[in-house]
Amino acid sequence: METQETADAVYERRPAWAKGSISLSDARFLYDRALESTAETVVEIGTASGVSTAVLCSAVAQRATDFSIATYDISPTFYGDRRRRAGSAAIEMLPAEQMAHVKLRNPATALDVGDDFPEDSLGFAFIDAAHKHPWPSLDLLAVLPSLQPGAEVALHDINLPLINPDWQAWGVKYLFDELDLEKHVDPSSETPNIASIIVPADKASLRGEVLAVIAAHEHEVEVPEETLGRLL
Repeated sequence: METQETADAVYERRPAWAKGSISLSDARFLYDRALESTAETVVEIGTASGVSTAVLCSAVAQRATDFSIATYDISPTFYGDRRRRAGSAAIEMLPAEQMAHVKLRNPATALDVGDDFPEDSLGFAFIDAAHKHPWPSLDLLAVLPSLQPGAEVALHDINLPLINPDWQAWGVKYLFDELDLEKHVDPSSETPNIASIIVPADKASLRGEVLAVIAAHEHEVEVPEETLGRLL
């Protein structure tokens, strides 16, 4: 209960302008998973307003002193309010001593993670960026070399098309449903929208599964050939 109350307190500090962020139940799950992890370096793909960045930072700060949160977004500004820099909510929500551990990588994408972090160096990641297939799978492929075996990867919007019929983006659902590995799902909802996967010891097998997900479904959005060439 104490953990939930702490997560709630962080979430309640989100600014009114930070629309489209994770829900309270999503924030509780993300906080809990990041708190239970032993990772001292956390990567987030999809900064947006920065609410989830603040949740991740607050959780890790409860158990570590020498830590870092690197958050990536393709846009330097928040999509819901172009006057604001991506991640601005985190600046408003976090005390300065915690925000000092956050590195805003905007503009940057999952493709940049490999340049920033060596192989098998990351223990926790959160992917909440482009949702249309195959982008979620491509984001996972991009960060996979830097993830340690046993690392945890949280995925947001795993049931987005079911929860919001007006937003038929199936990429995260395809990826989460079709991977055959250890998973953790938000237990607080009948239709959870956030979950996590555990990277297996054989990362090559996970890469093969992700490639199979990409090939199994028609792409919902066009992907630059340069990106496909780097990842496939």
